[in-house]
Amino acid sequence: MHRKRLFRELRWLPIASAFTVLTAVVVHLALRPSPRAADAEQYAVLSAYIEPGLTGDSHDLGSREGLVVIAANTTFSAPLINSNRFKQYTSRIVSTRHAKTTIHELSRSLLFEFWVTNLRDVTLKPRFQLPVPYELANQNEMKLYGYEEFHRRFPNNYGVLTFSRVAFNSELTEAFFYTEHLCGLCGEGKFVYMRKMAGKWVVADTAGTWIS
Repeated sequence: MHRKRLFRELRWLPIASAFTVLTAVVVHLALRPSPRAADAEQYAVLSAYIEPGLTGDSHDLGSREGLVVIAANTTFSAPLINSNRFKQYTSRIVSTRHAKTTIHELSRSLLFEFWVTNLRDVTLKPRFQLPVPYELANQNEMKLYGYEEFHRRFPNNYGVLTFSRVAFNSELTEAFFYTEHLCGLCGEGKFVYMRKMAGKWVVADTAGTWIS
């Protein structure tokens, strides 16, 4: 009798789990910001992140005399050897645990939005507002990075910046994304949490994943 009861309970477990997940997704979609508004706001966020780093110092994002190069395609799944896209994505999902423990203000809802938003990549447009010249490098040009052809194509560059898609809270006052700066022998990868304060986006906290 006890065994039959246990079997009935276990049989309903997958259905209950699926219902819970579906409910969470529906609530999330209802509360997430407008995709059009978020798409426009991401350029303000990324521009506000890049601009203070244009000092020309080691490990900074560029200089005000050089060219800022940004990967045109957003990327969240780091390329891994002998790995498919699903494994790459889940590997990066696991790394967000570090971001959650490091960035105390990062909410679970914003983290979930980050996961959902980055299920697919998008092509960025030249809508950045930077005080220096910049160019977007397409996928073929990104394959040239590390070779002389890249420097001929983008003279006076300070490496290249890559970004995931930016996740926002429903009020568009908090933003969260992953970025890497590749600069030859140096570089860095990190999660970035930003807040909108007095109408301007500022970096509130970061969680590094690697540095060289």
